[in-house]
Amino acid sequence: MAELNLIDLSHEPKWRTFADPGGLSWSVSPGEWTLLGDRPPGEVVDLTSVRAMFRLTGDDAPRLLNKICALDFSETAFPNRHGARTLVAGVATEIVRDDQGGLLTYLLLPSRSFARYMTATLLDAGEEFGLDRLAP
Repeated sequence: MAELNLIDLSHEPKWRTFADPGGLSWSVSPGEWTLLGDRPPGEVVDLTSVRAMFRLTGDDAPRLLNKICALDFSETAFPNRHGARTLVAGVATEIVRDDQGGLLTYLLLPSRSFARYMTATLLDAGEEFGLDRLAP
C-alpha cells in the first residue's frame, strides 16, 4: 500500500489555452484546456498566480477525497488523465487524476486564495489515513 502524501506544487506553471495542446491537459469548459508546464504556443492565459495546485498521492487518496467531495473516484468513473471541476470542501476546484510511476495520484487546483484552507482541510481529512504533513 502506497503511503499517502500531499505536495504543494502551486509554483508550477499553469496555462489556460483555447486549442487542445496535447500532453497533460484537460478541459472542463468547452473550447478551453488547462495545461501544466511550458507555455504553449498561441493565445493563453497564465493561471500560475491564480490557481494553487496540490498533488495527493497514495492508495487512500480516493477515500480521502470522498470525505470532502461528492465525485465518484472509482477506476471506471474517474480513470487516469480524467479531469473535472467540482466543489471540494465547498471550494470550486479542478481535479485531475495523474498517476505517477504506478501510484494513484490526483492534482487539485483550487483558487490560490483558498490554498491555506485547502491544505488544512486535506490534512484534517487525511489524518485517519496517516496524512499529517505536506511532503517536502
